[in-house]
Amino acid sequence: MASGKTNAGLSYGLMSGGGAILLTLVLYLGGAKMFVNPIAYLGFAIPIVFAVLGGLAQKKANGGYIEFSEALKTVFTVFVIGSFLSAAFSYLLLNVIDVPFRQALAQEMAQASEKMMEKFGVPQDQIDKSTADILNGNSYSLSRQFLGFAGGTIFWFIISLIIAAIIKKKKPEFDNNSFTQ
Repeated sequence: MASGKTNAGLSYGLMSGGGAILLTLVLYLGGAKMFVNPIAYLGFAIPIVFAVLGGLAQKKANGGYIEFSEALKTVFTVFVIGSFLSAAFSYLLLNVIDVPFRQALAQEMAQASEKMMEKFGVPQDQIDKSTADILNGNSYSLSRQFLGFAGGTIFWFIISLIIAAIIKKKKPEFDNNSFTQ
């Protein structure tokens, strides 16, 4: 920052991570049922909003112009930093701070999964196996958090491509004012 060049990806990535952590805390305080509530889908909106804002901030810092590659770098940086902070906080919350809550959350997820599979006509033996896997496993282990983060970065890269394509604006090669007398 001392060089006068802004790093909107870092700034907005930290804000995105903070927003995701805040949402996780709100869901946590609301109880395990809140994690399977549709309000939990805000977890997808928060990073997108901050990524767009970060890309637009970088565009503004560049005088209203941003190349596709720079927009992609900025937006994807927001997603990666925000996702990492969110995953790290979820891991700490559910594996260090409050392990019994993780178990209550697994119970809620198993019930929600069972109801959904019944609606789709999944055979009972498959429902029982899936429910047992949810209850006996740790969906928030370090390895699962890492796999979720890795898979999420692929998803967020695709979203980054779309956002970068929308906000890019090439700087004109020639300034029109320089030709007028």
